[in-house]
Amino acid sequence: MNEVDRILDGFTDPTTGSLHGAIFIVIDRSGNTIYERTSGKASFDKINSDPPQLNSLCWVASMSKLITSIAVMQLVERNLLSLEDDARDYVPELKEIQILRGMQITGGETGALSTYQPLLDPVQGRITIRDLLCHTAGFVYDSSSPLLQEWSKFQGRTAHTFCGSMEGYTHPLIFEPATSWAYGAGLDWAGRVVECITKSSLESYMQENIWSKIGTQSSTFHPELHRGSLPEPLEMAHRVSVGQGSRSVKPGPITLVQPAKDCLGGIGIFSTAEDFSKLLAAILKDGGPLLSKHSTDILFQPHLSDASRCAMPNPLGSQMRRILGIKNVNDIHQADHTLGGTINTKDIPGRRRAGTVNWSGLPNLHWWIDRETGIAGALFTQLLPPGDAAVTSLLIELEEATYRCLVKSPTGLPDAKL
Repeated sequence: MNEVDRILDGFTDPTTGSLHGAIFIVIDRSGNTIYERTSGKASFDKINSDPPQLNSLCWVASMSKLITSIAVMQLVERNLLSLEDDARDYVPELKEIQILRGMQITGGETGALSTYQPLLDPVQGRITIRDLLCHTAGFVYDSSSPLLQEWSKFQGRTAHTFCGSMEGYTHPLIFEPATSWAYGAGLDWAGRVVECITKSSLESYMQENIWSKIGTQSSTFHPELHRGSLPEPLEMAHRVSVGQGSRSVKPGPITLVQPAKDCLGGIGIFSTAEDFSKLLAAILKDGGPLLSKHSTDILFQPHLSDASRCAMPNPLGSQMRRILGIKNVNDIHQADHTLGGTINTKDIPGRRRAGTVNWSGLPNLHWWIDRETGIAGALFTQLLPPGDAAVTSLLIELEEATYRCLVKSPTGLPDAKL
């Protein structure tokens, strides 16, 4: 316990630390909390700089994807949907989608101006629900794609990844589905599939079928509608320099336009570490009361083809590769992707076991579920830009300390609190 405390306090020290505030929770498969603590401060206010709370409200961004995947698997359980179904059969906005191969220069003859024209091909196969959940559908966020940025410029398009609307994801694919891997808006479109099938908003669906079932009250796509009942937020920080202690981070805005027009299943949820730990506990307990064990097994098994697995390490980024134990971009045997996040296919010594699933959120939040060991953890921060090396180091150190402190019972379950 002291070791984990020291790590948290060191990273949030107001003089020498690299973060303003952090929340760390670990639970076991019985739903027991084996560690929970906050450190640092929730606000940059110099007078009232209270520490974060376990229920401090955070923009969890891409940690929304796990909840949307659970919603999809609930529909699969009810035989309302198949993972092999074509998303275009449910979502009218995807009917005419094409694949953007590049931008071609045209014209250029004497007296004529050269212009760019998009090279577009039809989609040959299906855009399956499985592809949407595994990032193999061909979608990529335009914020990370120079090609899509060039296409948007040509189109005079102003919508973008963080505009708060599905219009930000209404753009061509960049490869034929199921042939490669790229991180993008697949889960946002999976959320639209849920809405089209259930004839309800994703907010309403999740409140009725996910959040209410695990006893949470502070998770929503629309915090602006619940300001009177939601807890105070952990303030968003932006790293402006490296190696300057508390001076390296300053208060800054959330990059997602608020209030959001649509319920964005890939990036739009606001939640708390307390709420999210209840979600992790449900999945760790083989899904109940959200999913059957069978559906949870499908949710957390590897799903990538060889071609997609080969394409995944590079776009994951260096910090996610550190978390997954991927030593270089050509290492295709350390990790895969499930319907709910990336998965380690090998043990990481001193840390998570093979079969552990994890993902993160843009403001440097992280979760992992180690069903083999029987624990799950969540680290909540609010810090931009994403892929912060200091937060990755914090996560790894906390994880290593947690596993060192675990005392195993004869059944292999954690048998003591930290």
